[in-house]
Amino acid sequence: MFHHIKELQYNAKPSKPDPVYAKKLQEGLGGQYGEMTVMMQYLFQGWNCRGDQKYKDMILDIGTEEIAHVLSIT
Repeated sequence: MFHHIKELQYNAKPSKPDPVYAKKLQEGLGGQYGEMTVMMQYLFQGWNCRGDQKYKDMILDIGTEEIAHVLSIT
């Protein structure tokens, strides 16, 4: 069973914009090896899978899990 508390672990407010950290965050979300890219690759491969149904389901399940990672970052 899972229990979810929708509160931040740390309540931190930056004093000014940090472009270096913003660049790192952007890379993690949408860069070459970011969550968004991985999500799209798994979903694309799952939708185009011509093998057994169990493999298609597995790839689509992984893609769906990656959607959760993208949503948790934003």
